[in-house]
Amino acid sequence: MSENNSYIIVTHTDMDGVGSAALYIYLHGKQPEKIYFTEPYLLYKTLQKIAGSDYEVRKIALMDLGMNKETMDKIMEYIRIIRGKNIDIEWFDHHVWDEDWINKLRGLGVKIYIDRSTCAVGVVAKYAEKYRNNIDEEFVSELVKGVCAGDLWRFDHWRGPWYLRLVRRHDDPEWRLKVLEKISSGVLWDDEFTDKVVERFEKELIGYKMVDKTILTREINNIRIAVVLQNKYIENSFTASYTMGRTNADIVAVISKDGKVSLRSRNINIRNLALAFGGGGHPRAAGFKIKIPLIIRLKSLLKNKALQEYIISKLTEKIRNIGIEHIE
Repeated sequence: MSENNSYIIVTHTDMDGVGSAALYIYLHGKQPEKIYFTEPYLLYKTLQKIAGSDYEVRKIALMDLGMNKETMDKIMEYIRIIRGKNIDIEWFDHHVWDEDWINKLRGLGVKIYIDRSTCAVGVVAKYAEKYRNNIDEEFVSELVKGVCAGDLWRFDHWRGPWYLRLVRRHDDPEWRLKVLEKISSGVLWDDEFTDKVVERFEKELIGYKMVDKTILTREINNIRIAVVLQNKYIENSFTASYTMGRTNADIVAVISKDGKVSLRSRNINIRNLALAFGGGGHPRAAGFKIKIPLIIRLKSLLKNKALQEYIISKLTEKIRNIGIEHIE
């Protein structure tokens, strides 16, 4: 390892983001100078902080963060500044990217690794440099299988649903760092993880009783859309799956009061829909953020489903404009 092998990690807030950062640290064999947790639509703000800082690092590693076309120009601007400081940038991701985005980043000297066959942990396992001596390949393999099983909604490994509940986007940074520290030391699971997940599962059972009251459905072009309010006790993917089963919807949108929209579908390419709102993701799991007008926010205080009605109207309007693509 070179004398100056210091680095910064920028990663997503969910388990795949935490897991990929932990694996990167494990393979690197050295702790980073700083770890930033962020969302794709906030990535430019994180890069702005780094670009304006006086970090003396050799490298920045980004992981599990797809490009957001609405903030792409700002992201490129700050990456250009960072690269101008002679700092290398690596980007590991598994979302769908436009070739134009990839080419622009590579034109700035960014080393970008995108592999849609796996989750972000798997991308890091495949492509990250391995400085550590005596890597436990079984640990790496089990971590990839467990995290991917949950993140990709395959559930072909017993740890999949456990990891999916272990770290959630609303968690505080302290818990994420605790999980990251433990996994980066080569520990796949421990009793503290079990206690956290069991506690969350018990709250989930309460949460599902609340979800039914917030579901709103509408049909357009023989497509049934269900919009449901995010529940703090339930991971969005579980809320979407539950709502899909209850309503037989083709598209489910799990929405938060600040305008975050998580889309899920089994048979429709919802990435196209997310892209139309400036977001992105995968064909069956995507998302975006939309600005909620003040009048709608005020209405939602008085009317139970005012926010759902607003989002569903925006979704149906967009579908009329761009159409839909069925997938197998």
